[in-house]
Amino acid sequence: MTLSLEEILRATGGTLLQGDPNVHFKGISTDSRTVGEGELFFALKGVHFDGHRFAQEALEKKAAGVVIEEERKGDVRWNGYRSKVVILVKDTLRALGDLARERRRRFGTPLVALTGSNGKTTTKEMIAACLETLFPVLKTKGNFNNLIGLPLTLLRLSERERVVVVEMGMNTPGEIRRLTEIAEPDVGLITNIERVHLEGLGSIERVKEEKGALFRLMKQDGAVLVNQDDPRVVDLAKDFSGQKITYGILNPADVRGGEIRLERAGRTSFLLSFGGEQTRIDLPLLGRHFVYNALAAVATATLFGVEIKVVKEALEGFQPFPMRMEICPLSDGKVVLNDAYNANPKSMELALATLAEVKGEGRGIAVLGDMFELGAYSEEAHRELGRTVASLSIDGLVAIGKEARRVVDSAIRHGLEPDRVWVAESHGEAVSILQEILRKGDWVLVKGSRGMEMEKIVIGLKEAEV
Repeated sequence: MTLSLEEILRATGGTLLQGDPNVHFKGISTDSRTVGEGELFFALKGVHFDGHRFAQEALEKKAAGVVIEEERKGDVRWNGYRSKVVILVKDTLRALGDLARERRRRFGTPLVALTGSNGKTTTKEMIAACLETLFPVLKTKGNFNNLIGLPLTLLRLSERERVVVVEMGMNTPGEIRRLTEIAEPDVGLITNIERVHLEGLGSIERVKEEKGALFRLMKQDGAVLVNQDDPRVVDLAKDFSGQKITYGILNPADVRGGEIRLERAGRTSFLLSFGGEQTRIDLPLLGRHFVYNALAAVATATLFGVEIKVVKEALEGFQPFPMRMEICPLSDGKVVLNDAYNANPKSMELALATLAEVKGEGRGIAVLGDMFELGAYSEEAHRELGRTVASLSIDGLVAIGKEARRVVDSAIRHGLEPDRVWVAESHGEAVSILQEILRKGDWVLVKGSRGMEMEKIVIGLKEAEV
């Protein structure tokens, strides 16, 4: 990637304070620790960081220049770096997004954008895996899906790629709107709408409103993919006048899944119905909810002309992500389902249902951590979690976190025997409890929000067997 100074000034509306007007930059950086030779450093501001404090460090290294905000002009010393470019803008984060949008427009590459409450990263990777069978694809790395990550993804775009697949995350109001303005998608997908980010948004209706910005701002000559089993997504798609491709399991859809089978070896198969034909697909993932991810990938791939037999091969060869229903065998036939990457009420429910379905003759033990960012709904959500554990006939519950007692009390109130529940004060204590109670053939689900670092319990169980 190379960017001319002229291109940057035009896209950002910035002012050149010093430097060679004919310079070309080798890339964009937002981290002074890793800025490369010839790159342009954007001094971004956040709640817990301010890149202006590190702009001089970037200049001292190999950065070819910096982008700073007008109001912080006096805080950055650049006089000793006369050979370096200094650009002044009103808002560095907005300037980064504007530059990325200009890059996207320059190439005009077809772009798929997806958001949703659950399954974004897995769906994005499945879509990319299917499209990569025919085209060079640029995709979001990991879940680098915010107002920094998405622009940096688009700034990697070159003449080589034929399709772009980007993931859009959300923590604050207006974020999906801005990401959509930057990406200008040709294809839009909302995986589902659930109770997440309520701390900042307050209600599921606000979540729907914010996520819905993707469909509202879509090009009318583009296409949207609609989860027919999520009434909120269906409602959001009503006003879109362009092409719609539907998918689902419970309701009639263009791309439909059925006859779902879970295998204890860690696979989920389903019968795909599309275009009057049926094909069985065997996913290397455990959980009925992964079928929705696969159906969205099928719908996207067919839109780009990928044949179903090729899609089948791509999905069956999909590489699962760590800590997303990851199968971790222990001794004596014991198995840990490591789903520690993150958690919200719906994903907890789905993971627990999977545990109940696959445990077989063994016992199902749920090790659950707190769910974050639920705001005023948090107490109710954790009580509902306890009720769900009891209703699914889970054989044991180990809870950890500030909400642990609430989860345990609710589980007992709804029928789980008191001698089958434990509250752990630490990851280590949770491991100790599990060492005492686990028996041959037991299945253990470990899940909680990212900040709970529940994977430490999985690591502890593995280390205890060495």
